[in-house]
Amino acid sequence: MVELLMMDGDVLKDTAKFQIAMELVGEKRRAKVEKMMKEESKRLSLCAGLLLRYAFSKLNQIALYNEIEITEKGMLYLPNHEYYFSLSHSGQFAICGFSLESVGCDIEKMRDRLPRVAKIFSPEEEQFSYELDDENKKAFFFQLWTRKESVTKWMGTGITYPFNSFTVMDGLRNRNIIFIEGKKLCLKSFQMEDYMISLCNERGNFPQEVKKIDWNILIEN
Repeated sequence: MVELLMMDGDVLKDTAKFQIAMELVGEKRRAKVEKMMKEESKRLSLCAGLLLRYAFSKLNQIALYNEIEITEKGMLYLPNHEYYFSLSHSGQFAICGFSLESVGCDIEKMRDRLPRVAKIFSPEEEQFSYELDDENKKAFFFQLWTRKESVTKWMGTGITYPFNSFTVMDGLRNRNIIFIEGKKLCLKSFQMEDYMISLCNERGNFPQEVKKIDWNILIEN
């Protein structure tokens, strides 16, 4: 089963909590945060690290948290693959997908003005998007975007993989199963207010809801 955790980054606007978070996330995450220029980016990166640390702590495997490595394409992993995880953040929230099997997750704040993202649509998705009104186009875009991000995170390639080479939508309907590079992948999306969240793995054993993790729970573990 995939566990999907979520944290509100605005909690770390409190200076004292921010400093506690910097200590908890460890040297590697702390060094990454210190290089960031924007305060919002720092808070969200810390939240992602806190959620991942919490997931290991719940399993009494906190030592593994400190063994995490990063690929050339920026993906986090454990050398011996005891657990798999995926991090994402947008707006004021960070999420963490955590599992015994490979998983990809993505969150995006659904803005009214759609980003200009080149070559995100497959030909059929692009054709359908032209036919939508503004409100449906917004939901369509962010479902498609987060689903494709989650797929490429599952693959370990990130955005270097061509998004226009595969299809995740049938009109306004989500494709819950896709086939890519010989693999059958399962997808699930959640909409929480003005945020879209998507998950990808091979078995489709997704959670029914997102778990919002309180600050006090994080610091107790």
